[in-house]
Amino acid sequence: MSGIDVRKYRALIGELAALVRLARTALGGATAALMEPGGASDGVPAAEKALAELRGRVEDDAATTSAEPSAVVVGVHVGTAVEGLGRLAERLLQVAWSRRDSEPLPERVGVPLRGLADTALALLTRSAAVLEDGGAVGVADLLSDLHDVARRQRLLYELLLLDPSPVASGEAADVALLSCYYQQCAEHAAAIARHAVLFGRGRT
Repeated sequence: MSGIDVRKYRALIGELAALVRLARTALGGATAALMEPGGASDGVPAAEKALAELRGRVEDDAATTSAEPSAVVVGVHVGTAVEGLGRLAERLLQVAWSRRDSEPLPERVGVPLRGLADTALALLTRSAAVLEDGGAVGVADLLSDLHDVARRQRLLYELLLLDPSPVASGEAADVALLSCYYQQCAEHAAAIARHAVLFGRGRT
């Protein structure tokens, strides 16, 4: 990455990490709206505010893209993941809206679903730090912990497939859909972190 302006490149990495954290705020607000008693009153506005800021900053960043290839690569790679996270937050809000008059999920499935959500969101929080740090150990740890999301999703599916099922078919569909959204969230977190060591070479 010879010839790159190190100061500008570090600023770019910082901005991309900030976008990841904005997406995390949006997803956290949507999750609160879905899973916490009365969570919609605070969660929905927080998610919508973060999403609006995220969209604006993504557009601004796209309009001022550097001509330096290394900056283009990291910007496109992380930006694609961030846009995907934004779409997931929107989908979580849609499910929260569709369930606004429904009873809370039974604890038997609600608790493991919340555990899956918390694990995925924690990975996303860590991915922003890993992106900024660029350390190989942080990347390896995060990618290793990705397996915990798959394990939690499998256990949740095993619950849903019991005979009789602990929830009706409509709720089973919601739980399965939400579990897929959080699994995708974790995959985006892994994608952000996966090449952080490579991207970090531009800061030296």
